[in-house]
Amino acid sequence: MRFPRAETIAAIGLFTGSLALLLTAHPAAALTGAALTGAALPAAALPAEVTPLIVPGTAAPVFGADIHLPPLSQTRYHDAGRGPTRVIREYQSSGRYAQDQQAVAAKAEAFLADWLATTCGDTSQAACRPVAVFDIDDTLLNWYPVLTAHDFTSTSAQRAAAVKDCTTPAIAPVRALLKEAKVLGADVFLLSGRSEGQRADTEACLRKRGITGWAKLTLRSAKQESLSANDFKSAQRAQWELDGWRLALNIGDQVSDLAGGHAAAGFLLPNPMYYIP
Repeated sequence: MRFPRAETIAAIGLFTGSLALLLTAHPAAALTGAALTGAALPAAALPAEVTPLIVPGTAAPVFGADIHLPPLSQTRYHDAGRGPTRVIREYQSSGRYAQDQQAVAAKAEAFLADWLATTCGDTSQAACRPVAVFDIDDTLLNWYPVLTAHDFTSTSAQRAAAVKDCTTPAIAPVRALLKEAKVLGADVFLLSGRSEGQRADTEACLRKRGITGWAKLTLRSAKQESLSANDFKSAQRAQWELDGWRLALNIGDQVSDLAGGHAAAGFLLPNPMYYIP
């Protein structure tokens, strides 16, 4: 997680439409505007349904749980702030958040199994070199308990403390997806906007939460601090492809985790709490 200029923002530029429409017309946005206005979550949000989405810079298919909330176009770092706390908490307490996470993880697992069978077949893992790429924050580790305690605003010191103290539990269905990816024969690469200075705490927390067996854990170097998440992550995936790896899937909670391509398919988890460009 990286919020160098986290801001609470008002619902300026709000327009009506589902997450799928958001990604088509406003590809940089990822925070839902209904949360910002305090609008009720519609019944259409259940049951969870994973739908195709359009993400900038990639022709590969991307799938996500469309929770049918009006979105907000935004191109700066921001967190949701105190205004939408009730709506975000209802989304979580109703079980919808967990259902959407489970639905996306299940879709990703099915895709990976089919992709491996089609692409690698009887070829050995060493020869095929398949990879599943995972983001960490709000993909493998859940920041909801941390952020709800601060009404979805937080300081850099609070976030640093959460990383150090490992107050983020695992997101169970995505942890299960990681384990299944290894069983199916894919290497697991973790790609996070956290800094290299947080490596020891990050590795310790992942292991504490039962997340193990990754082949690579790539974090930001000091020289990469000025890059957007989109630029940092897409460049790293491109480099892995140049190194001969076949990136089967890429899963994260931000559009910037997936934008730019360099994976056979992307999977977008819901996150109404903050946006990272």
